[in-house]
Amino acid sequence: MDSFADRTKRRLHNELLDAAYDAIVAGGYDGLRMAEVARRTGVSRQTVYNEFSDKWGLLQAVTTRETERFLLEVNAALAAESEPIAGLQAAVERALALAGENPLVKAMLGQPGSDQASQLLTTRGQQLLEVSHQALDAHVREHWPEVPPEDATSCVDIALRVVLSHIVTPGPPPVAVAAQLARVLSPFLSQHRLVQSRRQ
Repeated sequence: MDSFADRTKRRLHNELLDAAYDAIVAGGYDGLRMAEVARRTGVSRQTVYNEFSDKWGLLQAVTTRETERFLLEVNAALAAESEPIAGLQAAVERALALAGENPLVKAMLGQPGSDQASQLLTTRGQQLLEVSHQALDAHVREHWPEVPPEDATSCVDIALRVVLSHIVTPGPPPVAVAAQLARVLSPFLSQHRLVQSRRQ
């Protein structure tokens, strides 16, 4: 069981993230101030620095937490379908729809400082990719037992990169992007389904 100190530290951590989230949504990356986050949570500015090192570390922490919440819904869409192809299509459509209405994503891409904040989705997006890949890869391995693990991993990687690309540079509606990706990967996933059926 967590100690009182651990629970207190976790609560403070989340309160700091909540304050930072609100600041980013209101004013973008340029509106994120360590001193303001400290003021909103009733702690010293040094406490915020001790927890996140710097402003960029705070942005990463906020984005990681939002990504983890985001992935719960994406995984739910994936698990709701029994077929890998249908699951992939549903997950991609859900991911793009969620991103399109997410206040944090909108602020990172459209508010002051977006040239820096958007790097978490592009040139400095490795951490975000790793968090997403880890969660989704474990999920598809469980729900797609007939697909070799390395191939499931490849599908996750392709889908993630397509989703990130369309988040940063929106194109067709989510349903169209998801259908297109499913068509491209369908032959690849179907061959494993066919092999599995023959073995049975």
